[in-house]
Amino acid sequence: MSKIKLGFSALLTLVLLSVFAAFASAEGSTAFDRNTTNPAPGINVGDVDSYGNPNTHKTHGNFQNNTNSCANCHSTHNGSSATLLKFQSSEYDMCVSCHDGTMGFYNVLEGSGAGTFNTTHDSSSMHNVGSGVKIGSAPGAFSNKSTGELECSSCHNPHGSVNDRLLKEAVLGTTSFASDVTKGTKAITLDLTPDPAFADINASTSNSGLVITKSTGPNNTSKVNYSKFCSACHDDYIQGSGKLRADGHYTHTTNSSSAGRNCAACHFAHGTDITLLKDTQGKTIADYMKPVDKGGNGWSEAKAKAYMKDVSGSGTSSLKKYTNMAVCWTCHQSSHALDTQQPANEFLTDGVDRNGNPIKIFKGKNDIK
Repeated sequence: MSKIKLGFSALLTLVLLSVFAAFASAEGSTAFDRNTTNPAPGINVGDVDSYGNPNTHKTHGNFQNNTNSCANCHSTHNGSSATLLKFQSSEYDMCVSCHDGTMGFYNVLEGSGAGTFNTTHDSSSMHNVGSGVKIGSAPGAFSNKSTGELECSSCHNPHGSVNDRLLKEAVLGTTSFASDVTKGTKAITLDLTPDPAFADINASTSNSGLVITKSTGPNNTSKVNYSKFCSACHDDYIQGSGKLRADGHYTHTTNSSSAGRNCAACHFAHGTDITLLKDTQGKTIADYMKPVDKGGNGWSEAKAKAYMKDVSGSGTSSLKKYTNMAVCWTCHQSSHALDTQQPANEFLTDGVDRNGNPIKIFKGKNDIK
């Protein structure tokens, strides 16, 4: 009889452990389950939208007739500010409460098409939102005399926008960046592709059109408008070739889409760090750390970081996509010194530049026009 009792007790223990493990596993996955009432802590949506479809509620804009999205950021009677925001600290903290990976996508602390706000790596620099920086102190600010502080909402509209990634139609109260575009018409279209990291969510029929996307920046027709968008703050930097700036200096051409000459060709909008910086071959530290049989160099992390570290002497990597002055060489390949070494497997073919001069075409650089 005692043996039967012992066997039953052991069996009961195993069953309880199995139930607990299953519960823990399910609990850990709910942050990405878009078919629940609460897809993430504090983010509350309904199960059925105003079209009868499951789960198409949006936190920013395109609100449903039965929306509950307002309550994610605002408190009706207990707001911490005149705009009834819930959070006591800063706008940045409010935005990052979701965009720190809590919602699983559009994480501003990880590398993306906009860069990163991550300060834990070498060679990091960024738009210091939420730190009290005055907009009028932006590099290249001439006509811009704004005394407002740089916040996420300086560039993004949390209530929705016709532009991709909630980019505002009016920056500093002006729509000059899209002066040739009718208000309410998309001025900036980003090159968006479905994010393979969220293939299951994107393929889900219950999401009724919800697609998590990656971006590589503005498409070719929107590049000039994108530069004008940036020039709302950095107004003296929007110049053509050979044009003298108001401060008496010259700057790189930023008002042409030819060969990608716009702000996003060289800079990340949010910021950069050692994990995102590339060399003129378009390689990152991760590429150099790959085994040789996988196309890498087999370097250690320390060696790869030492190679990629920005040492320009300015004390900041200036939100650049490419380390040091590789940002110049990335486009100006035809002007390199004759004794400069190029890995043999990177050379593709001979070609000509936009002026008809002979050049060498390298992997990732065959978009020279």
